[in-house]
Amino acid sequence: MVSFSVLIITHGREELLTKCLESLRLSLPFELVLFANGLPLSMDMVKKLEAFPGSVKMTGSSTQLPPGEARNKAFLETTGEWIHLIDDDSYWQKGYWDVVSPHLNDPKIEVLGGPDGPASPASYFQSSVSIALSSPICTGVTFARHKALGKSLVPATEEKLTSCNLWIRRDLLVRHQFPEDFRRAEENLFLQKLQKENRKIFYHPLMKVGHSRRKNLLELLPPTLGAGYWRSRLIRQHQSKGAFFWLPSVFVLLHFLFLVNAQFAFELARIYVFIVTFVSMGLSSSRNRFFHFPMVAVLHYFIVTFYGLGFLLERLGYKWKA
Repeated sequence: MVSFSVLIITHGREELLTKCLESLRLSLPFELVLFANGLPLSMDMVKKLEAFPGSVKMTGSSTQLPPGEARNKAFLETTGEWIHLIDDDSYWQKGYWDVVSPHLNDPKIEVLGGPDGPASPASYFQSSVSIALSSPICTGVTFARHKALGKSLVPATEEKLTSCNLWIRRDLLVRHQFPEDFRRAEENLFLQKLQKENRKIFYHPLMKVGHSRRKNLLELLPPTLGAGYWRSRLIRQHQSKGAFFWLPSVFVLLHFLFLVNAQFAFELARIYVFIVTFVSMGLSSSRNRFFHFPMVAVLHYFIVTFYGLGFLLERLGYKWKA
């Protein structure tokens, strides 16, 4: 069996981190590298880590670093042949290790990832967020990050992979660092560089992690704006095409039709409401959460609108503040 290091960046979410660590026990032994990003670990957590089986390395920064910079620093502490990235608010779901372990010995695989799904337990709002994120109408080409597609290993691009559930061979992280000037989408830029080198990148739909979602619209707003902003920055700096990622911005700009031709704008709005409601009902029913569909429909509008606004803010020259 190849060796691997689990790399976790954490910032105060110790209850969720404990759940994450418990889910990893099935794969022991491994090397755990924990980077406290801007907020020191509590004494209770330090004691838990000292009692955790296997090798544990605790490091961190007194100031909160961009996620790419934090990962680059934490990587220096690792020794494994594979580096597994998982967020502190995520955890392996049942059967995860059985799916992953055979592929780590395959020399034809250099990067491996899978979807994140709803955490358990979850509130009505959090469950609704998970359902909305799995909708192509809401998250476009990236919806496979949040919904398992198929049952077997397939080649992947960065649109299918997420940093909360990612395996990377060590030699790739020696050659390439995560960008340190990005507050979001840093893994997307990293993976795009690997794609240009024709690296062997794969997605397995049964490699599922549970991922805790934001608790309300106010908490969901900053990461949604940020996702659009940093995707725009990624497209601009990396000169990738990404035409599909412009669509939420077009959706936002269509609101100005109400000033030009209100009747036509209302007709478009009616069509949109019908489609989103129908899709939300179908998605909610498939999860046995039928009565979540009103919130799922609202979240479709909320996520697309604020993602588009974030994208436009970057195009208009707004400077993102930490």
